[in-house]
Amino acid sequence: MSMIERIVHRIEEHIEEWRKQDAARKREADENRDELWAAAAERERLLVEVINEEESQHDSLEEITKQHRLVFVAHSEEVAQTLEEFAREKDRLVKVVPGRQGSYAKEVGVKGSWLVFESP
Repeated sequence: MSMIERIVHRIEEHIEEWRKQDAARKREADENRDELWAAAAERERLLVEVINEEESQHDSLEEITKQHRLVFVAHSEEVAQTLEEFAREKDRLVKVVPGRQGSYAKEVGVKGSWLVFESP
């Protein structure tokens, strides 16, 4: 063989070896991809199962507040002092009057109400 034929033959051998290695890497990647997709599908199924289980175990906020006879109210420090005074004096909540909704309250989804108390 001439020098050029030997070089061409050697190049063809390298190309053939590279093709075999590339095909093996692609097969391995496909196998890994299938395993990863199967694992991801299983994780998603388990997540949905856990979420559904959690949602079924939790009562709505309305049910919880009725069951425990309490409501969380966001307010200022001054209002807190007034509410504490009403509690000390054993005042009784007699009425809840929905407040008017300003544009800011509507934007942030805040609803307010007037709490009407009665002294004993």
